[in-house]
Amino acid sequence: MAENTIGIVVPQTEATIRSESSKYNEGTKQKQLIIEEVNCAENWYPITEAFKAGRARDLADEPRVDKTPCFVLGSGASLDDTIPKMKGWQGGIVCSTSQALTLMYHGIEPTHLVCLDPFSMWEEIEGVDWSKTRTKLVLHPGVMPDVVKKWPNEMLLYIQNNGHPDSFYETTMKRQYTWRDGPVRSPTFHYYIRTSVTIFACSPPIQMFIADKLGYGTIFLAGMNWSEYKGKRRSTEYRIEDGKWAEHPNPYIDKGDAVISNNGRKTTIIHLYYKKNFISAWRLSHQMIYNTDEQGILTEVPYTSILKVMAKKGLNYPTQSHAMIDRISERYLASVGAFVVVTDQGIAFIETNNPLVDLKVFMDGLLRQYKCDKCPATAMSNDDKDHTGDKCSICKNGDMVRTLKIDVEGNMDRFNKLLAFLRARETAV
Repeated sequence: MAENTIGIVVPQTEATIRSESSKYNEGTKQKQLIIEEVNCAENWYPITEAFKAGRARDLADEPRVDKTPCFVLGSGASLDDTIPKMKGWQGGIVCSTSQALTLMYHGIEPTHLVCLDPFSMWEEIEGVDWSKTRTKLVLHPGVMPDVVKKWPNEMLLYIQNNGHPDSFYETTMKRQYTWRDGPVRSPTFHYYIRTSVTIFACSPPIQMFIADKLGYGTIFLAGMNWSEYKGKRRSTEYRIEDGKWAEHPNPYIDKGDAVISNNGRKTTIIHLYYKKNFISAWRLSHQMIYNTDEQGILTEVPYTSILKVMAKKGLNYPTQSHAMIDRISERYLASVGAFVVVTDQGIAFIETNNPLVDLKVFMDGLLRQYKCDKCPATAMSNDDKDHTGDKCSICKNGDMVRTLKIDVEGNMDRFNKLLAFLRARETAV
């Protein structure tokens, strides 16, 4: 809750909340990294043995499906309404350990079960004979060891990409999972796991990315409310206890931390953080997605009813252009203080409350980075002059070139238009 100038307590809203990703990400790193490092070491033998036996492979080595439609599931309360209507679905179903048993309770077999959270344990999916299903486990080596040891079916492996090429995942973890041949003192090393998948705070974005890498086409979201729905906090969970299915409801309990979303629903700061990350992931991937949750806070994603999806078998939905996705996602991100900087090497997400100053400084800083065109040398300029063509001070032969190219003027023009749109919308309200 927030307090205004006359001392009256007023609810926080989606428009006023500014979740800082850097703080969340650093907190997650401090909490999880050592666990993932230990899990990675303990999982080495069973994972490499599974590779040798042909039961495990790199995600990129899995045969791709041909643009088959796919469901990506979250644990929002509307999933209680959606899952029973999914029976007979012939496309993909990419879920996490949170929804797997509930799907099986309803007689629906997921095609892919994704493990991202290193705290996900076997007990979350225990009780079903997974060997009688065709479900494949998609995981990274840092997940809990009991999941790796007990999973009976095929496994598809990936490495987490947190945006830092010098991270544990991209360096030590990749090197751990190699096999070698050749002379003892100068062997050739081969990666078991080559594919990196970008992570965005919660599981749905990586499920969406994995669906894309597997070749799936249109993505349909279900259980992505990220808000209260019909008096529930999240979907009802089903687990097997003493050999029988047990129901675990999740009623909404007001803890005094409610935030009012743009469409008037009760949500929380962490769920707004997840929403921001999901929309950032959509901007990055440009995947064609439709939301089947009629009531929730993810109103930026085009809606379609679950009954229509089933009737059409997920086919023949209107194409979503990259320009449309950029427009929708960037307007929302700007409204919560996040901006997309476009370079010739990709995009960067920058959070700031002073965009017209901070974003210019950020881009100017990127333009100060140089590399040699002949050797691995890199350098940082002390000024904003263009030093392209300066001789390399290391090898003396190469010319220095900018590490990346940025249309600063074009980016700034886009930011100004976004801010003008937001001001006009506020004035209209």
